[in-house]
Amino acid sequence: MNILTVGCSFTYGEELTNPAISAWPYLLGQQNNWKVNNQGQGGGSNDRSIRVCFEEVPKKYDLIIVAWTIHDRIEVPSDSGLLNVTLGYSEKHNLSWAKEYFTKHYDRLYSYQRWLRQVIMLQSYFKQINQQYLFLSTFGIWSDLREAHYHEYMLKLQYLVDQVDSTYYIDWPKWGIVDWQGDCPEGPGGHPLELGHQRIAEKINDHIRHQRRLS
Repeated sequence: MNILTVGCSFTYGEELTNPAISAWPYLLGQQNNWKVNNQGQGGGSNDRSIRVCFEEVPKKYDLIIVAWTIHDRIEVPSDSGLLNVTLGYSEKHNLSWAKEYFTKHYDRLYSYQRWLRQVIMLQSYFKQINQQYLFLSTFGIWSDLREAHYHEYMLKLQYLVDQVDSTYYIDWPKWGIVDWQGDCPEGPGGHPLELGHQRIAEKINDHIRHQRRLS
């Protein structure tokens, strides 16, 4: 079996001694004797994850796992035109226009709407081409909305939330990787270390086995 995983630093295995062995995608592969192509990237955006999925689909994976990350990150070309730079509302950057964009033009509600549309679009595409997939969240979808904005945003976005197929989205709509790792040790940058990745892999593996997928 061949699987593809995409996401940000929590999928790549940032701060692990050896990500190619200890990151949750590889642990999942070891537990099931699967070949893993882990395309997680530090600072990676959802834009990037979607792009990688479309680029990799022709290689015919048995399962694609998408770990959605912070909704406000966007992918834009670099000055060289060869690399992609990921920007976010809370992240530092050197592009001259970015500070003005996030200060004057960024809208959190729109950012969530855009992300939910991305989820619905990608799930529809996978279903259309009969590609087995599994979605999960890195930080918990509403992690920064559980206080003042939660109910307000839920009312406005419910029509999109209802279109997400929760069968193939672990712990939809609230929880994600940072919740599954629990109180496991973290690196200085806040990323889970070996024990945290073990718990994340176990959570995903349990979900797959419960669905009896790829058996």
